Amino acid sequence: MTQKNTVDIAHVVETQERSWFTVTLFVLCALVMLADGFDNQALNYAAPGIIKEWGINRALMTPVFNISIIGWMAGSVVFAMLADRIGRRRAILLATTLFGAFTFAVPFAHNLVELSILRFCAALGIGGGMPMAVSLITDYARSGKRGLIITLLYLGYTAGSSGGGLLAAEIIPAYGWRSVFYVGGAGAVVVGIVLFAGLPESIRYLALRNPTSERILAYARKLKPSAQFADDTRFTIQEQARTGVPVRHLFTEGRSAMTGFLWLALGFSFVTHFFLSQWMTTLLTDEIGFANAARSQALFQLGAGFSWFFGWMIDKKGVSVMTLTMILGAIPVAALGLAVGMGAGTGAGLTMAMALVSGLLVLGGNIGLNAISSMIYPTFIRSTATGASFAVARIGAIVGPLLAGVLIAVGTPIGTIFLLGALPMLAAGVACFMLNRTITPEAAREMSLRSALSRH
Repeated sequence: MTQKNTVDIAHVVETQERSWFTVTLFVLCALVMLADGFDNQALNYAAPGIIKEWGINRALMTPVFNISIIGWMAGSVVFAMLADRIGRRRAILLATTLFGAFTFAVPFAHNLVELSILRFCAALGIGGGMPMAVSLITDYARSGKRGLIITLLYLGYTAGSSGGGLLAAEIIPAYGWRSVFYVGGAGAVVVGIVLFAGLPESIRYLALRNPTSERILAYARKLKPSAQFADDTRFTIQEQARTGVPVRHLFTEGRSAMTGFLWLALGFSFVTHFFLSQWMTTLLTDEIGFANAARSQALFQLGAGFSWFFGWMIDKKGVSVMTLTMILGAIPVAALGLAVGMGAGTGAGLTMAMALVSGLLVLGGNIGLNAISSMIYPTFIRSTATGASFAVARIGAIVGPLLAGVLIAVGTPIGTIFLLGALPMLAAGVACFMLNRTITPEAAREMSLRSALSRH
């Protein structure tokens, strides 16, 4: 028997059935993350070859790295706002095309100025692709499983960034530094073609912005085949679109405090994240040897692979999980400074253990916070909120390594450096606590965790 009435899209999403449609959607979004992960790290792998061929001081690569981060931040905001205007699908396709084309063009650079311009343009697309993929998968996920699904999606980025290193180790010695960009650019183009053929638009976005679209019915039938929606079924969503600049709405209707504390939590946590990511190997080498230092760095990065656990916990317990995670994350980071002081024997083993635990809490916690940024805002600004959060996090990514460099330059003891590097995690914990206290009733409904998110 067919159904001929008005149907709430949110109900369709919440009661969706297992299908190849949702599996395919997840795989396609993971491909975006994978391509972004590879292209985002490509310059790091190619830098030694560029320095050698062009005969430049390695310090001159710093502006190129920094402008890539700035491009990433700008892309996160620009494409996020664009996606809330033209749709997630179009924004993802545009971002993928942009970073693929300019990544492929990088090998044609002849100097640092040209390289910086090309990397900036590529980074615009890289910054735009990731948050849009997260936003799209969020729109299709059940509220009770959003955290888990979003954090699982980040495994695609991890595979792209780490797998890119393995590939680069093979092709750069044989074919030169340009090869990694040819592969990255070509791969992004292939991903773009696949996305164009199979990536759906957000069903929530369509219901909000274009409720007469025939695609809504097609997607609803794929999400819930047993409902047998009739051709004349009308779909609605219990939200209202807003006019004006999307970023403005992050600070209206009681969202100001919530947005501010979310951004503080992300910014502080990324200070520690990127301090460890960029300086750990260098700081540990003189204490426990290069091999053990490299292993410690690898174990730290391995922690990101367990971020799904935090997504699962967020679904169960809410934002309070992140408060505890951030505070606990400070302990192993500070302990790294104590462990290395034990020497290359016992200290090496303890250092690697603390590096792994740091990765679990710091990297896993960072990904959990990014998941929250796409879970607590309504559909009409979800992309903007996600992109803005990604951009703010990158401020911490710049500040962390910079502060560490200053501490190293003035001769700060290694134990003190790690101790100071742990403090931003405590600040992030406080920000998470305040986020949980200032979260809006609307956000609680978005996460369907009233009991866990209610203010006391």
